[in-house]
Amino acid sequence: MATIDTIQSRVAGVVDQDQDTDNISTDDYALRLSYINRRERMWAEAGKWQPLTKEYNVLASTSTGNTSISLPADFRALAIYPEITYDGTNTEQFTEIRPQEESRFNPTADQYVKILGNSNLGYTMVVNPATSSGLLTSGASIKILYFSLPTSLASPTNVVACPNPEYIIQGVIADVWEAQEDARFQAAKVEANIILQNMMEFEFTPSEAAHNRQVKTIEATRFNYRWGK
Repeated sequence: MATIDTIQSRVAGVVDQDQDTDNISTDDYALRLSYINRRERMWAEAGKWQPLTKEYNVLASTSTGNTSISLPADFRALAIYPEITYDGTNTEQFTEIRPQEESRFNPTADQYVKILGNSNLGYTMVVNPATSSGLLTSGASIKILYFSLPTSLASPTNVVACPNPEYIIQGVIADVWEAQEDARFQAAKVEANIILQNMMEFEFTPSEAAHNRQVKTIEATRFNYRWGK
């Protein structure tokens, strides 16, 4: 686990030639902490990372069966279809649609969700349950798997979410040198980008043991059918 203090020490070892965090000035520590948070956010927004997957369980308003669901403050995007017990008994996986495409769907027959808002103002998931009332049953359960944004790091003991802290370390070194107009920042930035690319390749390439490592056809995914069978 890489804590803020660990990263500060590694950065100082290169930039200051001294790994003792006690020798980092308060201003430098705070500045580099802001760089660490920025680099972690840059990593998070570079892809949909499994370490940032979270589960959110909520009940529709018990009084109104409200179809507008406020999503967690760290919500970034849905990871898979939300599972909704829309009528109090039956659970279905609801497809996400773009709000601009809603007119293509039948509100009385099609079950879907749309996401409104942004990371600054907050996100809301609006559910179309295709029930006679147009509402969810009061207390309907909703299960949402989503990709989150990393929480802001503040304490020296906070652990970064990025699975390879070398990206953050190298990125912060590049940021410090760039701020100091040190020409070495270009090489450090290239190295940070290489580390990020390697992480992305590792994350998004299925392992040899993965059951779905081969690209499947529509027939295989929807109907469990394979050519030759």
